[in-house]
Parts: sequence; C-alpha cells; structure tokens
Amino acid sequence: MINFIVVGKCKRVVSAVLLALRSFTDAKCVVIGSEATAVLRWSSLCKRQFTMDMQGSDDGRFVQTVHAIVKRTPHVVLIPADCDAIRLVNRVRSQLPLRVTPIPDLATLDMFDNKWLFYQFCTRHGLPVPDTRFVSAKSALDYDAIAAEFGVPFVVKPLNQAGSTGVQIIRSKAHFETAILHDDGYDYGPLIVQRYIDGKDIDVSFLAIGGRLCAYAVQQSAPSEIVFVSHAELEALTAKLCHAGAYHGVMHVDARIDAASGKVYLIESNPRFWATLTASVWCGLNFVAESIVQAPRTNGVLCLTSGAANTRHPLLRPAAWRQLVGDVGWRGRLLRAVAFDLPTLRDFVRELPVAGMRFLSRRTSMLLKGPDSMTAIAELHGNPIDGAAR
Repeated sequence: MINFIVVGKCKRVVSAVLLALRSFTDAKCVVIGSEATAVLRWSSLCKRQFTMDMQGSDDGRFVQTVHAIVKRTPHVVLIPADCDAIRLVNRVRSQLPLRVTPIPDLATLDMFDNKWLFYQFCTRHGLPVPDTRFVSAKSALDYDAIAAEFGVPFVVKPLNQAGSTGVQIIRSKAHFETAILHDDGYDYGPLIVQRYIDGKDIDVSFLAIGGRLCAYAVQQSAPSEIVFVSHAELEALTAKLCHAGAYHGVMHVDARIDAASGKVYLIESNPRFWATLTASVWCGLNFVAESIVQAPRTNGVLCLTSGAANTRHPLLRPAAWRQLVGDVGWRGRLLRAVAFDLPTLRDFVRELPVAGMRFLSRRTSMLLKGPDSMTAIAELHGNPIDGAAR
C-alpha cells in the first residue's frame, strides 16, 4: 500500500526525503521525478519510480498517475521535494485530489528561488544581506569597477543555480579573467555580484505555516559532521523572514557570520527540502515528519539547538556498527537505510577510493606532527560523538 508520493528532480534531495521518511515509518513510497531519480527504482525506500518531464510537457500524465494512485489508496500524501516539484504541483494543484505537504505559492517560490529577488526582499524588510548588484551577463562585468565598489575578494554567482553551481569567489583580476570572462563554459546569465563576507558559514532550516515559524534548526559544518547550535540573532531573523514573506513550507537559508563584527548576513535561500536533511533527523527534528503531521505546538516553536550528526558512511564508523544492528528506533532505521539501500551503497562504493586517500592523507599528516596528534588519529577510527546530541 502506497502512503506517500515524493516528487522531485534532484536525486540528492529526493533521497534525503526518502531517508527521513524511513526513519519514522515503514510506509511505502512512490517517486515521481526526472531521469536523475531513475536509479531510485532500485531503492528499498521506493516502491516504484516514474520518470517524467517536470517542466510542463508531462503535467497531464502526472495528474493521471496521481489519480491512479489515489484511487487505490485515498489517504496518500504528496511531498514535493524540490523547486521543480513545487512548480509542477502549483501548476496542477486544482486537479490533485489528495493532501499536499505545505509548499509556497508560485510567486513566493520564484522570489525565494532567485538570488536577486531574495536580496530585494531582504532589503525591503530590513533583513541583513551583503551589498549586491544585478548584472545582465558576464560581458557586462567590469572588474575594476566591481573591485572599487565591493573590494577584493568579491563573489559572482548565477541567479537561480543550486549547489554552488557557477559560484566564484574572485580574488584577483587574473582569476576573474580565467574563471569567468574567458571561460566559454561559464555561460550563466544573468548574474549577481556580491560583497564577500569574511567569516564562517551558518545555515538555518525551518518549517513555516502561513507565515508562522513552527520548527527550525541552525547548523554549521565541521570536519565529518554537521553541528547544531543556538544563535539568537539568526533565530530572530528567521521568524521575521517567515512573517514578512507569509511563507508556507520548508526552507533552507545560507548565512554567514562576519568575522570582524559578528553580524549575521543572509546569503541566499532554498525554498525546498535540502540535501543535509537527515542531519537534523538524526538529532531529533524530522522536517518531513513535521510537514506531514503538523501537530499543534503547545510549547511554542520546535527548535533544534544542539547535537551533531556524522557525515561519513556508517560502514566507515566502527562506533556506529552496534547501533546499526541493534537500534530499533529512528536512528537505527536511518543508519540501516543509509548503509544498505542499494543506490546509496553504490554511491558509497564509488566514493570509497577517494575517502580512503583522504583518510591516509590525514593519518600521515597527524603522524608527522608527533604524539600530540594521536588523540585525533584515534577519532578517525570511530566517532566519540557518533552523531548523538550533545
């Protein structure tokens, strides 16, 4: 029996949603996506996978497929995982006879999925963002003028690419000419130019219902793990963003803490689920489950402000093996799904040689530094935190 339809074009994001689902339920899922998600038909997390064009030509087929599933299982819930899926569902929403997890309307999605429109939204509502300029094409970029206005380094990025695609931190005129101006492969446009914030990355993920913040998690990346922290300023900015944008759905916002002032700047927003979704699941906040259940909050906003999730594959962490086998709770289910699901295992095997070289490189480097580094070497063999909340 099918309980959930997960829709999405991006394999990493769709896979993260499937893993989050498996961590709290054994319910069956169907995936509707692009060729990139076709490999998920071999996943134990996916009962069946349908490949469709998500840009409009298969909208009728999508509606028919959903209707056929609903006819057999009327209680099924549809989960749009990424921006392509949200656009598709918005186009045909009136024809869908089932419950859909919270998603923004098309105008709101387009605003938060466009780096220039996001910048304009933030400046209108007094949310801190780096100084930014719109550029129609790379041929319109003037290095000397940009360096005079923003200083060096500065950032150049496309308006609507994901996963850091096309993002360049320009540190010199020679770098600018090589990486952008004279690179035929750099054919993005339009672009934005942004002041570089020298500091640390910090991200916030959240679920909002009708402009009201319901759940959030603030995270930072560390070697081999994602760490969740408390940050009052970013938490307040998140609530303000939700209210000002009347936001409905999940979002992941990239931010940066200025090293000199400590001030937080919002860099860009991703109005969808995100690839590191399972990190918060491991630490106790499952945004997919919250989107499905939407339980009333008697104690205010649900927040994740501590904990750490290891980003290495469970089979590389001996400290996780006992939990992998014996834990019957959400962490055990998540570990087993990550470790033994065929598409995930295939990716792990492909990356194993690179991971091995990184391990040997770190081990050699630590040995050369002497006895003081032996504790760090021991941590490479396991994980003293092992993803548990701290």
